Amino acid sequence: MSLPPLRIGFLDSWLQDSAGGSGTAVAIGGLAAALIARGHSVERIVPRGGRPRTLLLRRLWFNLTLPARLRESGQTPPYDLLVGFDIDGFRIAHCSPVPYVCSIKGVLAEEARCERGWPRLMLRSLALLERCNARRAPLVLSTSAYCRERITAHYGVSESRQRVVSEGIDAAGWQPLPPAAGTASPTTAVSAAVDPARPAAPDAGGPPEPLTVLCVARQYPRKRVADLIAAFPMVLAGCAQARLVVIGDGPEHGALRAQVQALALGDAVQLLGALPSDQEVRAWYRRAAVFCLPSIQEGFGIVFLEAMASGLPVVSTTATAIPEVVPHGRAGLLVPPRDPEALAAALLTLLRDRPFRERCGSFGRQHARSFSWDGVAAAFLAAVAPLLEKRASP
Repeated sequence: MSLPPLRIGFLDSWLQDSAGGSGTAVAIGGLAAALIARGHSVERIVPRGGRPRTLLLRRLWFNLTLPARLRESGQTPPYDLLVGFDIDGFRIAHCSPVPYVCSIKGVLAEEARCERGWPRLMLRSLALLERCNARRAPLVLSTSAYCRERITAHYGVSESRQRVVSEGIDAAGWQPLPPAAGTASPTTAVSAAVDPARPAAPDAGGPPEPLTVLCVARQYPRKRVADLIAAFPMVLAGCAQARLVVIGDGPEHGALRAQVQALALGDAVQLLGALPSDQEVRAWYRRAAVFCLPSIQEGFGIVFLEAMASGLPVVSTTATAIPEVVPHGRAGLLVPPRDPEALAAALLTLLRDRPFRERCGSFGRQHARSFSWDGVAAAFLAAVAPLLEKRASP
């Protein structure tokens, strides 16, 4: 079905910037831009103002008042399609006057299993709303086969009502370039206002470092950055000049600093926190030799696309959706989750074997190009076309 220009409403109560919103914010923004480039109009319907100040309460209030907000312009919203992300839209999913799609970026019920304390309780509660959204929607989009299977397991949504639409990247913007070249592009969970308590980051615009391992992530427990730090004494035993640079902030940041001190890793491991600009983060991608994120829960993992598009071989785990994004043995090496010894061995293999490292980097650059945002937009439109066709039929 050839679709005419569509008016699409994105229901999005999550954080809008890439620093706080992590991969979800990057993914929603990337899809919106690609759809607009194809001639469609996209409006991101977001919470008004900054209240309530607490993000959780603001998200709940947004959804509670959403039906009235959509009625403000008349009985029918001025959209051809509404897309609710994660929990957003659960109150209208079953009664939307226009075709409605639930798009799940990360299965909250799965993420809750990797947390503890209050975050775990909060995610479990939000998972109930996400379940409601998915069960009520006529169509559910997920980002990977892993997510699709988990949505069926946790929320009882049959695979026949789901379609997989991957995340994307502007690969051309991430090609290895001289540090001063190129322009900034959204990155995942790394930019923020400068923290005056954080020591100044070393200049990232230096020459390539063939023994530097880079990690970029919001530091949640499920990212398992602690496993990478635990592996680094073994890396140093086999490659004394190696060093680790970790970019990103989050609830685990303090514990990771304490771990670095306890292991007496000194300058071999640098936790830079959230850098003040996306351009600085991109410079580190160009400067490093290997990318490593030993996460145990990823619905997709845009950060892996960023690394591959930058020409970095990837070391990660065989958990969740990661093998769908990072081909083992070709774009890098995948090891069992929660295994610092296996991480260290994989890192040493790549640090010591430059030809293999370069082959993985070259393959990764080509592989990342298959995840263009235009291709993602085309897959999205193909997935929603039957809903629009059904509405257009007598």
